[in-house]
Amino acid sequence: MATIQDVLTAALSHHQAGRLSEAAAGYRAVLDAAPNHADAAHLLGVAHLQAGQPAEAERWIRAAIQTNRRAPDYHDNLGSALKAQGRLDDAVAAHRQAIRLRPDFAQALYNLGNALDALGRREEAVTAYRQAAARRPGYAKARFNLGNALVALERREEADQAFRAAIADDPTFVEAHANRGSLLLALGRTGDADAALARALALRPDHPTALTNRATALLASGDMTAAELAAGRAVRAAPDLADARLRLGEARQRANRLAEAEDAYAAALALAPDLAEALANRALVHQTQGRLEEAERGDRRALVLRPDLAEVRSNLAYLQLFQPGVTLDRVLAAHKAWDDAHGAPLRAGWPKPGARRKAAAIGAGAGAGAEPPLTVGVLSGDFRRHPAGQFAIRAVEALPAHGVRLFLYANQTEADDLTARFRAAAERWTPVADLSDAELAERIRADRPDVLIDLAGHNARGRLGVFARNPAPVQVAWAGYMATTGLAAMDALIADRHHVPEGSEVHYRERVLRMPDAFIAYDPPDGAPDVTPPPCRFGAPPTFGYFNILTKLNAGVLRAWAAILARLPDSRLLMKTKALSCPTTAALWQDRLARAGIDLNRVTMIGATTNLEHMGWCASVDVALDPFPFSGSTTTLETLWMGVPVVTLPGETFSSRHSLAFLTVAGVEGCVAADEAAYVDLAVGWASDPERLTALRHDLRARMAAGPLCDGARLAAALAEGLKGLSS
Repeated sequence: MATIQDVLTAALSHHQAGRLSEAAAGYRAVLDAAPNHADAAHLLGVAHLQAGQPAEAERWIRAAIQTNRRAPDYHDNLGSALKAQGRLDDAVAAHRQAIRLRPDFAQALYNLGNALDALGRREEAVTAYRQAAARRPGYAKARFNLGNALVALERREEADQAFRAAIADDPTFVEAHANRGSLLLALGRTGDADAALARALALRPDHPTALTNRATALLASGDMTAAELAAGRAVRAAPDLADARLRLGEARQRANRLAEAEDAYAAALALAPDLAEALANRALVHQTQGRLEEAERGDRRALVLRPDLAEVRSNLAYLQLFQPGVTLDRVLAAHKAWDDAHGAPLRAGWPKPGARRKAAAIGAGAGAGAEPPLTVGVLSGDFRRHPAGQFAIRAVEALPAHGVRLFLYANQTEADDLTARFRAAAERWTPVADLSDAELAERIRADRPDVLIDLAGHNARGRLGVFARNPAPVQVAWAGYMATTGLAAMDALIADRHHVPEGSEVHYRERVLRMPDAFIAYDPPDGAPDVTPPPCRFGAPPTFGYFNILTKLNAGVLRAWAAILARLPDSRLLMKTKALSCPTTAALWQDRLARAGIDLNRVTMIGATTNLEHMGWCASVDVALDPFPFSGSTTTLETLWMGVPVVTLPGETFSSRHSLAFLTVAGVEGCVAADEAAYVDLAVGWASDPERLTALRHDLRARMAAGPLCDGARLAAALAEGLKGLSS
């Protein structure tokens, strides 16, 4: 006849083999024979816990504790049963009791960390995980969860150490490789991230989150094709993983396949209706397609779900610049709303005003009686072939000659020929893409610049969360954003009299610092095509060109275009912009043009090309048509460089006055309209005068090259003087 011990041993054998029903039956048989058998009751509770029955598990484990209160395992497993029921405070108490009974109980410390982490008490969880790892060498799970908790606390370097320790304990720990890859992505270490994710995928090729994150890494490196392949594999591996479809949408969006991107985001939202990032990304698709009302609705829905999404609130403010009838008051209110939500909570941490200018001068070794050099930090993700980089490079290169020490903070991982020029101009070059806003603000405070310049504002790669922490005594917005930032922490805005006329300063949160000509100095690309005569000179029909994003188009612009084309029945319209690479988007605008009364047989649409090819297309038109109320900036400069006039209709906002400024500084007359009717008249007048077009093409590039619009040294002198005045 089998003894109680025999029955218990058999039950344990079933349990260890995963046969939970047979194990539970054996434990019950023991309890039938010996109702106070604490181990049998405890193990029966564990079997119920493993079977997903935590309430039943609690009942039997408590029965075991009633018989034997000194068994640490009982209290630890009771904590796990309570946690599974969502009773986290009770779970913490149970795990702590297990630890009191056995202070070196590594598993209980690990489980305590899990309960504390679930409560959001992550600092305590970190302590528990560290203690668990210290008490059990090779405890990879404890180090792994330690890394996850440190990531949540934004202690990312420590998190990386924890993940590496977990991998050292267990090189086959797929999740540790995958999570480390995700962390390295957040740190901006794209190559290291890709390597970590590749190791995870070598261990488990269909690991969906590793595939999803690898798609992110590939997107960051600019390999859209490989990113889409990785995201597609993630979708196939886990059809219900919304994040995989999110990355798939991003890959398609970067490739200008906007309709397919929208489909991917819609699929992500079908799986996770509250996924704010998918709503925001879909809003960006709609924005790129020129569907402004849908874009704004999407941004607002995303912010309802995630009010902390500063980038989405930035985009919502940016969208206001495109709205017909926009006023400076509306622009200011929209941008102050960002500061109210994301800047105001940081003001309590602003450093007290102090003699930082004097301290920086002493640190730089200024001699007695000598004017100390001005230390200027510039923060940008666009020290590269990007509009902000092209606007700033010539002045930045010339600033050191005016007593300026340059500290450049590069929020980017890629580099090109313009990057090399920025680095050569800098006394100190600091990559910062791997730093959080708080970390970067502390780094800047430690460097003690007199002035910190922002080159992005609310645009992509902007770090307004850094400026909102007020790390420098003087903070200045310049060149990268075309409106007030709205930040109380931003002291000045670099502008000119064309963009911010006298009397309009009241509508800017910042003090307006005007440059004598334009607020930027254009750096034309090397290898731009030679200027050629206007096509209409040789009998071709007059051709009008539009080279801006679709977001800038609206019913008023189309109405003006229709009137222009009606006045010149043989004329043509060329529209060229990246978004037209998407057939669905092109069809959308063909429909809008047709409804505006424009014959589609007179319209040519061109999508994405290289920059130099783009400039060749600029030269293929006779007259460029500027949108309103958001004017062209880079597109206007590129078009003027090819000798083509740009007809513009400025409003009161900064973003409506780019072409006005550049045309005026370049000395091009007869292009600035006072109203829509004048806009039509000017466009028709230019297109009807081949001699005038030819004359402009003959000398405009040379005049631009020799004039203030491209004169970085002249701008740098004024900029240095203005910055010194701000910091004195």
